[in-house]
Amino acid sequence: MKRPSRLQLVHGSLALFALALILRSAQVQLWQADIWRHKAQRQQFAAADVPAPRGDIFDVGEVPIAQSRPTVRLRVAPKELKDRAITARALAKLGVPREWVSRATDQHRAWVVIPGAYQPGDAAAVTHMRGVYADAGMERVYTQREAMRRLVGVVDARGVAVDGLELTLDSLLRGEERVARLARDSRGARIDAPDDDAPEAGDAVVLTINQSLQEISERALADALVGTGADGGDIVIIDPHDGEIRAMASRRTDPRSSGSPAVSEPFEPGSTLKPLLVSRLLQLKRATPDEIMNTENGTYLLDGRTITDDHRKPEMSLADVIRYSSNIGIVKFTSRFSTREKYDALRDFGFGMPTGLPYPAEAAGTLRLPKEWSNMSPASLAMGYEIAVTPLQLAAAYVPIANGGLLLEPALIREIRAPDGKVRYHHEPRVLRRVMDPDVAAEVRKMLVGVVTGGTSTEAAMRNFDVGGKSGTSRRTVGKHGYGAGAYTASFVSLFPAEAPQYVILVKLNNPKGDIYGGKTAAPVSKIVLQAALAARDASLDRGSLASARDTLAPVADSVAHPAIADDDDTLPPAVLDVARARRAPTVAAAPRAIPDVQGLSVREAAFALHRAGFNVQLDGYGSARATVPGAGSIAQSGSIVRVSATQ
Repeated sequence: MKRPSRLQLVHGSLALFALALILRSAQVQLWQADIWRHKAQRQQFAAADVPAPRGDIFDVGEVPIAQSRPTVRLRVAPKELKDRAITARALAKLGVPREWVSRATDQHRAWVVIPGAYQPGDAAAVTHMRGVYADAGMERVYTQREAMRRLVGVVDARGVAVDGLELTLDSLLRGEERVARLARDSRGARIDAPDDDAPEAGDAVVLTINQSLQEISERALADALVGTGADGGDIVIIDPHDGEIRAMASRRTDPRSSGSPAVSEPFEPGSTLKPLLVSRLLQLKRATPDEIMNTENGTYLLDGRTITDDHRKPEMSLADVIRYSSNIGIVKFTSRFSTREKYDALRDFGFGMPTGLPYPAEAAGTLRLPKEWSNMSPASLAMGYEIAVTPLQLAAAYVPIANGGLLLEPALIREIRAPDGKVRYHHEPRVLRRVMDPDVAAEVRKMLVGVVTGGTSTEAAMRNFDVGGKSGTSRRTVGKHGYGAGAYTASFVSLFPAEAPQYVILVKLNNPKGDIYGGKTAAPVSKIVLQAALAARDASLDRGSLASARDTLAPVADSVAHPAIADDDDTLPPAVLDVARARRAPTVAAAPRAIPDVQGLSVREAAFALHRAGFNVQLDGYGSARATVPGAGSIAQSGSIVRVSATQ
């Protein structure tokens, strides 16, 4: 057999090599195509979750409370850096701490995750560098007003709602995330590509809350807790015409307290329940305001139980039973109800069931069925015991007295808007039922005015407006051991102004020390809230109607712009009086102007200077002004809010 020549061997080898290449190429391109395509995508592309902006939250005046802004978090692969010195300078310029700049450019490290979040525009120069990777994120920014924090709640670092309205409205606010594909070229530089599938932002929510009124309520509560030694307190303010909640403030000395106890902590209302039962007596024509009842000189024995009055009189009219909060009188008058009628009356005012407010952990309160009552239950209920209501429920129950007899569903959300601005929902007043006729409501309002002008709550009276209200003082249970010694709830519900109310205000204090009576502790807080609201420019008041109401009273020499505040009114807290005076200072014409430098001035002087310059003022702290937001020299529209931070 003839041996192949060298040339033939070379040709054969080349043919075999070519065949191997063809076979390998076929294997890669035909049978392994998916595997290699996947590897290429992993090298050139990366998938990243792009978070959706949470919807904004506004107060009733369209002032932002919570907003989202995009951020980026940085990861660095030091071994991939092209120029460590340039990268170090860029990171330092971005504000990355020196320690982390050193770590990020240390080639002995595989990965460095830089803590903190940065604005995309500020970080753009860094994120386009080889070896630097950016993860998109969102940062939730809240109003500087601490008063809104408990109500609105927060989200955690991952953007997950934790509590408050953020949690309740999470399905509306959170939007829809998307997965984005990030590409890099052969040198590792990022390639910008159009975003065909951008995340969908959440809906915007407009609340019924007025931030100014909320802040006024929070500060009044803080002062009241210090002044009375109370363990906590709540203030609820409702517009009786539409049921919208203008403020819902809560404070507790217990640092573990969270959320809004105004909707989650029921209490026995005491004498604040009496006007509601009287309205049903009048509605059923079982009594008249001037009907006289024997009140036994303040001591009455009923089925072995002694009922007493603080105001001891031999007899009282029905109106005086409310004026002087007679336990004996209300027990005797309401004995004209059958058991079922008394239960229905209380149930009709919304007790024993949640209001339906969109807020976590709302309590229904307690109103037992008549079959569960004892022989003394009708008398106890008449005095506001054996029933538990939340502050919100009690405030909502007074709304029919203020608006002519209609029980309205309380509202916390005024409007919901889609990301494109389309209105998905707008609140309209929802009437649950009529609980009294307009003439009955007017008669009860007169009785409540009598309580303030010459009854148990004279400390709530104002010089320029009629205020109607009713105080309550009830014993508090301590654990499972019944009523505690010296433990009381002091409360006061007021209508302002009495003839045509714009506010229903509930003030409740837990365990006040010293004076325990609602007319002496809670009623003055209601007055302070009203005075501060009248001094504010944006507290959801119809000042035209207020001027008409004031004209029906004796003229006084108060400011026309803020008629309830006098410069010599020493019943006001100094902080409220200072701001009220400052807000009456003449302002210049409305136009954009520079914010004056008030650093080092006292809070009073700073407020005067800013108001004279045409700005509204929000004070954070007391003492000397430290800084303003926006800063001094910034150009801002006349009438805009300037926040003054001060030393404590």
